[in-house]
Amino acid sequence: MISPDAPPYKGGVSGLVGLLRNGLENSGHHVTLVHPKFRIKELKFSGIPFRQYSNSYDLIHLHGPTPFLSDLTLLIHCKRPIIYTHHAEVCWISRRISKLYTQFHRFLAKKAQAIIVHSYDYKSLFNGTNVTVIHMPCSFKSPKKFNVEQKSNPFTVLFVGQFRPFKGVDILLRAASMLLDVNFVLVGDGYLKPKFSRIAEGSANVKFLGKVSDDTLKKLYKQAHVVCLPSVNTTEAYGLVLIEGALYGCVPVASNLIGVRENVSRLRGCLFKPGSYHSLAEKIRMLSSKKELWLNFASKSRKAAHDYVSMYPVGYYVRRHEEIFAKVCSQEWA
Repeated sequence: MISPDAPPYKGGVSGLVGLLRNGLENSGHHVTLVHPKFRIKELKFSGIPFRQYSNSYDLIHLHGPTPFLSDLTLLIHCKRPIIYTHHAEVCWISRRISKLYTQFHRFLAKKAQAIIVHSYDYKSLFNGTNVTVIHMPCSFKSPKKFNVEQKSNPFTVLFVGQFRPFKGVDILLRAASMLLDVNFVLVGDGYLKPKFSRIAEGSANVKFLGKVSDDTLKKLYKQAHVVCLPSVNTTEAYGLVLIEGALYGCVPVASNLIGVRENVSRLRGCLFKPGSYHSLAEKIRMLSSKKELWLNFASKSRKAAHDYVSMYPVGYYVRRHEEIFAKVCSQEWA
């Protein structure tokens, strides 16, 4: 398994490959997970594509796209079946370069014997019959005996994620400056955190908590009224934190991006215009000023999230991968 990130690094892809590796190993499979060890901000450096792998491996499961890592692996390792999981449409350097890269990468991705995506939005990007949608699992279970109405004031918006350019934290902070009666709690870490801390300096309604344990995160979800994903481009493709928050009665509010919008629609949340802090502030103001409206959204979101985690547990995610792996290995590669 070749991935751009892996545990203990915190991130969506890292969490997924960790769950998948553990699940496959518990089912009796042998899995070797490799990932770049050196990174500078958004750049990752590795010689992984040039490694030669022994015949003891039946296939390569590649996660991407990561410029060069994904592309070179697809180009070089043609003597062994490759299953490719396409996590996002990377925005890289500029829009024009990103468009050229994504077109080139999709062409290379067709070299894989099977392509896996996490939403029907993303399936539509590939014209072919070897694309399978496998819904992401949520490692959080639906809490028992939790009453959404017990949440108390002040109205609180929670952000959980990495402090990276595509996450749109600056958009969230600008919205916070327009909503002084709403509290904003930001959980996570990253190289841009000092910059965002300076932007929010002196803002009494903004708090940075850094990394927290899962138990602490669950307590924050129980207290918050909204879980927000203000990402500004398609490097954000789904948003597992929206499902986590919705389980605890947080209304998902997120940018209207491909993949993310499908997740938000399923969770009965709210979408806003990507990059527009005015649009984001408007959605939060609407929810914070009308308790009955917020409660209606929160109750529907919690039920939808409960249905989601019941339908797509970790076991489902592992089993669907096993089915695809077995199918590919039983074909001409057998």
